[in-house]
This record gives sequence, structure tokens and C-alpha cells, in this order.
Amino acid sequence: MGDGLVASVELKEHLGSVVSDWWVSGLNDDDELLALGRFSFGLGRVNVNVATQALGDFYKSLIAPIVPDLRGLGGLSVAPNPASKQSLKALCLTHLDLHEQLGNVGEHLGLRANAAKQFQLTKSFGYSAAQALISERMGLPLRTFARRVDLARADGLLRVEKDYVKQVRRNAQES
Repeated sequence: MGDGLVASVELKEHLGSVVSDWWVSGLNDDDELLALGRFSFGLGRVNVNVATQALGDFYKSLIAPIVPDLRGLGGLSVAPNPASKQSLKALCLTHLDLHEQLGNVGEHLGLRANAAKQFQLTKSFGYSAAQALISERMGLPLRTFARRVDLARADGLLRVEKDYVKQVRRNAQES
């Protein structure tokens, strides 16, 4: 997609119309690798083959123009309506693999930063067993990957959830 973004779309045919479910991920303005947005909309009374040919145009006209704003808004720390567990696993692995090709994840970042980015992305899709999925993907024992995540948190590369919740509550009280 350019600019370090990955977009995936699942098409479903229903009652003669095609429905699309898009996920866009990339680095936000805070350098976190997250799902930046999820979009679902109908593509009309066409078949899946015709809809597939038009995906590039739909991306350029509907999704690409709002991506800079999505980056500034920070992305999804966790997806509010994740896909089914099976679809979600495939979605996470696809985005992780494509972000590795783009250089947004990988060993060149260092052990902790690489773990942090992969963990952020997988959690942002709403995948609850992120550490297990990533350790399996990397061929590492779960304990080794979990330690890298802990060290990344200690280095400030990952938000500590309870600290983040405290900050949100504090900001709400100040408003």
C-alpha cells in the first residue's frame, strides 16, 4: 500500500451483494505498530470476482485519504469487534508477515523492539493469545518471547495497561 501500511480485505457474498471487511495496519505517530482501522461496507450487487478487481480503486478513493488522520489518532489498541478466532489468527499472521517484508518488524529492530512491535500489532487485532502466536511464528519457546515482552515493557516500548487506564481516568477527571 505504500508508507509502511498493510491492508487486507475479506469479501463475502450475501444475497447477491458483496460485503467487504477491511483491516489497515501500520505505524502510528507514536511509532506503535497497530491496526489503524477496520472498515466494513457493501460493494454492490456484483460477484466476488468483479469486486476483487475494484479493490484497488476502493482503497485509493475511500481508505487511503483518511490514513494520515488514523495515524494521528493512534490506531486501535484493541479491536472492539474482532473477527472469529480462526480468521483472526490468519489475519494476524498475514499482517505480521507483510510488516516484516516492509521492515516494520524483524530482527534488525533488536530483540525487545521487535517483540514489542509484533505484540502491539497482534493485540490491536484483538487476538488474546498474542504471545503464543508470535513465539510459535518466531520458533521460540513461549517463555523466551514472554521475557522479551516484559523487557520491552520495562524499557517503555509497550504501554503498561494499568498505567494507561490510570492516565485515561486522570485525563477524564481533569476534563
